[in-house]
Amino acid sequence: MSHVSYRAGTMPHSGEELRQALRQALDRATPLDDLVQLIRALTQYEIRYGMSSSSFLARFEAGELGDDTDLIRWANKIEIYEETKAELDQIVELVEAYAVPVMV
Repeated sequence: MSHVSYRAGTMPHSGEELRQALRQALDRATPLDDLVQLIRALTQYEIRYGMSSSSFLARFEAGELGDDTDLIRWANKIEIYEETKAELDQIVELVEAYAVPVMV
């Protein structure tokens, strides 16, 4: 979830320049960056609706909250958060499994 922004003097002059800028932003992004952005987004939803994401998801899946577009987006963010966290957990496991012990 890399962020790309432009000002009047820095706008890309072609679709190709925009594609290149987006590619570069995606190349710089990491799962950790994505996780931080997702946590921020989930926190905003939790504040807005006055409940935790886990409480929301249980009630949403039980059909108690309806199908408002904003609630569907929240549920989607939770799913993406869980997938991203699982990806990071796998990376940590690999690092721990193959890390060379440091002698002090």
